[in-house]
Amino acid sequence: MQRLILYTTLYLLILSSCITPNIYNKLANEKDVLKSKLNDQEMSNLDLRSEAEELRAEINSLNDKIIRLTNDSVQNGGALIALQNKYNELSESYDLLVSKSSRDIANKAKQNKRILEQLEEVQTNLFAKEDELTKLSNDLADKKKELKLAQKNLEARSTRVSELESIISKKDSMVSELKQSISKALIGLEGDGLSIEKRNGKIYVSLEEDLLFASGEYRVNEKGVVALKKLAVALSSQKELEILVEGHTDSIPLSGKGFLSDNWDLSVMRSTHVVKVLIKNSTLNPLQLTAAGRAEFSPISSNTTIEGRSANRRIEIILSPNLDDVFKLLEE
Repeated sequence: MQRLILYTTLYLLILSSCITPNIYNKLANEKDVLKSKLNDQEMSNLDLRSEAEELRAEINSLNDKIIRLTNDSVQNGGALIALQNKYNELSESYDLLVSKSSRDIANKAKQNKRILEQLEEVQTNLFAKEDELTKLSNDLADKKKELKLAQKNLEARSTRVSELESIISKKDSMVSELKQSISKALIGLEGDGLSIEKRNGKIYVSLEEDLLFASGEYRVNEKGVVALKKLAVALSSQKELEILVEGHTDSIPLSGKGFLSDNWDLSVMRSTHVVKVLIKNSTLNPLQLTAAGRAEFSPISSNTTIEGRSANRRIEIILSPNLDDVFKLLEE
């Protein structure tokens, strides 16, 4: 470019020696224009050179990046291949696990189904047991109520039993004392056609026929009246006694004296006359006495012998404690 300017200048100098001023001025102007363009071109060249340097530097930088990226790409490619291989292995393992898991899931599903069926059966049994337990609980509650009521009744009965035992014991003591009192009142007569026995909570005073009556008679003789008066005195203080006078005969039919037609009549008449002798004691309450006849139907010995028939012909005075208070307790 400098060389071109130099040549142009020399050319102009040469021409200026032989050209006119107008031409010279024209050429000078052209020179200035060319010089200005030249300057602009140089500036543009400088800009281009600077831009080329920047581009070259950027290209170098890009080349470095390309080299690094290429290296990274190679490394990443190896890593990618390793990862791909690892992925393939994992995929195969996953497929195996999925296959195994499917089988396990199927087996587990069967097991779970069996377990659920067993659970349902257990629950059904449990509900049945709960219903049974509820029923048993209700039954137990009812039984407890019944037991409580039974205990209450038992306590009440125990109380009544205790009261009964106390009354019976008292009656028994009274009977024992009465036996002693009667034995004492009739002392000297026992063994002479008279016996006193305590049996079944009662006192049996047995008087043989010879002590009270003549054979076949129903009126009490004098010896018998004496004995019965002594007995009446002993009984007069016993206000709670029930006194049953029973007439007994042997089995030999009555021959028929007066209005007595058989042994029933004789037994009843004898017991009635004994009662009449006893109530001559004004302190003895007639309401305590009862007369009865047994004829030959309650023997104490065999009627096949004289001794046996003699023993069977008797008056029995049965002394019993009044048990109205006992029966009252029993009714409660």
